[in-house]
Amino acid sequence: MMEKKLRKYINRKFFLYPKTDKIIEVREELYSIMLDQYNDCLAAGMSTEESYKKAIEMTLDYKEAVKEVETGSSLGALKKNLIGTASFSTFYFLMLTAIYLFISIVVLKSFAITWLIPVGGAFVFLFYFAVNGYQYACLFNFKALKRWGIALIYASLVPILYVFPSLYLSAVHSKNVWGHSWLIAVILVFLYIVTDYIANRKHITTLERDIHLMAAGLVLTTILYLVASLWFYLWGSAWILYVVYLAIVSLAFYISEKMGRP
Repeated sequence: MMEKKLRKYINRKFFLYPKTDKIIEVREELYSIMLDQYNDCLAAGMSTEESYKKAIEMTLDYKEAVKEVETGSSLGALKKNLIGTASFSTFYFLMLTAIYLFISIVVLKSFAITWLIPVGGAFVFLFYFAVNGYQYACLFNFKALKRWGIALIYASLVPILYVFPSLYLSAVHSKNVWGHSWLIAVILVFLYIVTDYIANRKHITTLERDIHLMAAGLVLTTILYLVASLWFYLWGSAWILYVVYLAIVSLAFYISEKMGRP
């Protein structure tokens, strides 16, 4: 029981550290030393609680070793990246503001449509921020954060690929494409589901895998249905695509059962 308690303690201590080989090596070495200290204290006649307190005190002697490893690890890289991100963000928005004012005041001498510049720039920065967030999650190997990072990247693509082009065409060329361009958001949902499945297929259960595939198939069927209906006006018959999809899913499950998949 006490070994498990020590293991939980050391895991909590190293929770925010990246799972690099050096960090894991220090963690396991420290756990071994703590366990030896605990057993030595028990052998000397101390109680289990006193032995536990003496064991966890050993972490104080190894703070410098952990800091040394941290400096050359991805945690150090994370700190540098955060500073770099803050510096780049400041530079980016200052330049964006300068470009916006220059084009509005000097080039076009009008602010009528130049508001698209800061709007588009903000959308691009959101994508940059999302990619950075995913990279940071990868440094620490946090599976949940990595999955949220992928979702954030695709969410940041919605304003870039759907909202901004529609705004531009509407404001500059007086073309209203909102009635069709929202299909881009549905396509991005499909691509996100596929990407999330590919990135995590080794870590998800069979049920989650089936849900991913079925959801991807359903969204793809919806995309085909909407395209056929909007462009070819087949609202009255394109719904047959859903029947075909359900037939394919049923056949896939039947074949998998025949092949003995649990």
